[in-house]
Amino acid sequence: MEQMDVGARIRYFRHLRGLSQEQLALRAGLNPAFLGHLERGLKSPTITTLEKLVRVLDITFVELFAEQPADSDAAKETARKRLDLLVRDLSAEQLDKLSDIIQAILRFE
Repeated sequence: MEQMDVGARIRYFRHLRGLSQEQLALRAGLNPAFLGHLERGLKSPTITTLEKLVRVLDITFVELFAEQPADSDAAKETARKRLDLLVRDLSAEQLDKLSDIIQAILRFE
């Protein structure tokens, strides 16, 4: 059985919520450096630490530990939500430029 990378899952949901490591750590009452170690797999979280993180990330333990295929509809929707968080404050001009960049990238694939 393959071991799950809990730190990567925490990082995934942190990015999805548009939070920095420091923001998540402080909201969860954790040391930011410790959270960095968790995300890189250098430290292992306790159940108490995981409880704090899932509360702040507004997810369940099931969501945290669920395996998610990279090309699933849920993964695509998550990626779309993350993009929306990244671009929500851009001006129309910035969005046009970003659209041009994305189209250029897609032409190379």
